Formats: sequence, structure tokens, C-alpha cells
Amino acid sequence: MVDYLHSRIAAARRVMSSTAGLIGSDYTTEEQAWEMLEGLFSPFAHALTATAITITACYNWYSHNSLASFAAVAVVGPTLLLRLLLNRRFRMRGPDARVSNWIRLFAIMSFIAALGWGSSLSILIFTTQGLPLLAVFALICAPVQGASARAYAMPSVVILHITIVLGLVGIATTVFGIAVAIPFCTLYWLYQISFVMELVALRRKMLKNDYDRRRLLTQVTHYNTNLASLNTQLSAFALTDGLTGVGNRRDFDSKLERCLKCQASGDTALALLLIDVDHFKRFNDTYGHLIGDQCLKLVATAIRSVASRSGDFVARYGGEEFAAVLPVVDAANALMMAERIRRAVEMMDLSGLPKLDERPTVSIGVGVAVSGTKTLPHTLIEIADNALYTAKQSGRNCVRQGVPTRQTLRHLA
Repeated sequence: MVDYLHSRIAAARRVMSSTAGLIGSDYTTEEQAWEMLEGLFSPFAHALTATAITITACYNWYSHNSLASFAAVAVVGPTLLLRLLLNRRFRMRGPDARVSNWIRLFAIMSFIAALGWGSSLSILIFTTQGLPLLAVFALICAPVQGASARAYAMPSVVILHITIVLGLVGIATTVFGIAVAIPFCTLYWLYQISFVMELVALRRKMLKNDYDRRRLLTQVTHYNTNLASLNTQLSAFALTDGLTGVGNRRDFDSKLERCLKCQASGDTALALLLIDVDHFKRFNDTYGHLIGDQCLKLVATAIRSVASRSGDFVARYGGEEFAAVLPVVDAANALMMAERIRRAVEMMDLSGLPKLDERPTVSIGVGVAVSGTKTLPHTLIEIADNALYTAKQSGRNCVRQGVPTRQTLRHLA
């Protein structure tokens, strides 16, 4: 029993600690706060209670020819009017409105309304005779229950509202001669407090669950975004040569096939350059593989400096061999770009390498898929490969254009 009382007292403290704001303010979003306030400012329940008080006053006037009960109407009328005006002002609030200001305004309005409802109901008790007095006591429950139903938002203000209404009614009924009214009002007050605390506990639990759900959703969205970014990076890594930073063979095969499909459906030519570093095995044996790797990086940079249009694609074809896919390029322009690449490699800045006996050079084979024809990837590769063989046979460090042939040629070492 002691533990139960302690838990009830702790719950009451949590409820009263919400005086400065809405319940669950640590979990509540601004949008939820405005929704709570919209429910608090709703005049519907107050309008029904005011209507019931007016009906009771009219009945007393009709049955007993007494206008005394209309004093209750005179009290509750301005109270309802204030509620309606504040509700209208709340609905017309501007975009710069602050939740805290409207919370304070509601607390003030609730205090005034409690005095109005308590006073008007007390007047009805004094001015109603006979059995209709039972209806008045039933009517007392209306503003109390209506206030308790709003405890999910501002419990401390609701408790104050209920205390004022039941306090005034209890005093009025005791003065009227019903001595048992005070204990009954006290029990009814305790019942409402218990109801408020249970409602608030449920509301806090719901807000916390919603808060946890939104936080988890935010985390999942963040993780998904990061995962998508990592997948994109992983895809790029899977299609990039780790040494030179250009595309790898897998990416080259895919790009060439797509480019040839686009070339076949259009009216443009497409060129493929196969570029081989001359005597690279000898270069590696002389200067070591680390210097050879640096050389390949420089060659890749030189090729990309020429094949730099938005549609151009450079890849490491294998070992010391590179490939450049040049869309919308005819034979003449392909030869011109190949020659520029050859010269760019020949003129590379080698200040980062040790002193070399001879500068690295490249041999380039050019294959062209002419406009209006359908060329398969392996066919175009064979044309460029044959041209590269011819360039090597011609003394290396030169450019040669290939022609379609069925003869299989073998690379020189």
C-alpha cells in the first residue's frame, strides 16, 4: 500500500511538472504541440454546457416564474464568448506564432473559465428547486469531464480547472444545506485526478513511442543514405583500375558495347584507340616495378588530358596497354587525337622519376566503326589490335589505322 501511494505521488508530481508547457514536451514536435493546442481551444464542450445551463434557467423561469437562474446565464455567457473569441484568434494566428505564448494564454483563459463555470453552477444550485436540482448536479459533471478529457495536453491547468469548479460547487452546496457535498466533491475530485494521471501516463507513453519511432526512422534513413553512397563508391571502385585511376577492363567492355549500340542506331562514327607503352618489360627490368607503376600513372594522365571530352572514356586494357573509346569521331579526327596522345606521352613531365636513359613512348592502333554500320565489339578491338601490331612493326612510337581483316596477328613483346 505504501509503495502504491508513493507511485501515485510520483505520478502526480510528474503531472504537475508540466505546468510550464504541454505534456511530453521532451518528445513533442512543434506540429504535435499545435495539434494539442487546437484541441484545447475547441469551444464545443463549453457550448454544450452553456446550452444546458440556459435550458435549466429557462425551465426554472417557466416552472417557477423565477428569473434568478438567468444570473448563471449572465455569468456563463461572457465565459463562452471569451472562449469563442480566443478560438477564432487561435485559428487566425500568423506563421510567426509561438507555442509558448499560446500555452500561457490558454492557462489564463482556463482559470477565468473555471471561475465562470463554478460560479454559474453554484448560482443554479441556489436558484433551482425540487427534482430539477438533480439535473443541475448531473450538469456539474459536464465541465469537469470536459476538462479531464483535455488532460492529455496540459494536466496541471486541467487539475486547477477541476479544483476551482468543484471547490465552488462544494462550497455552494454546503451553504445550501447539503453537508455531504464536500466529501462527495472531494471524492469526485480524487477520482478525476486519478483519471488525469492515467490519461497522462498513456499519453506520455504514446508520445515517447512516436518519438522513438521517428528517431529510428531518421537513423534508418541516414543509414540508407550512407549505404547508398558506399554502394556508389564500391561500384566505382569495382570499375576503376586501382593503379592508374582510369576504367578497368570490365568497365571498358561494358562501355564499348553500349557505345557501339548507340553508334549503330545513330549516324555517327566511333573510334577505338589501343595504346601500348613501348618496351615496357625492358623498362620494368631496368628501373624496377615501382618506377614502372609511376610511369603507367603518368601515361594514363597524358591520355586523359587529350581524351577529355564528356563522352570520351579511357581504360587500362591490360598490363601496359590502355584503350580510349571516342564517340562521334571519324577516322581523320581519330588519327589526329591519337597523334596528340602520342605526343603528350612523349612530352610527359618526368621530374618525379629518376633520370632515364630514354623517354617512355607509346604505339597506338586506331579502329573506326563508320557511321551507318553495325560493328561488334570484338570486331572493332581486332581492327585496333591489328593497327597496333602494325605500329609496332613500323618502329613503335607511331600511330596506325587498322582495316577490317580476318587474319589473326600476334603482339610483339
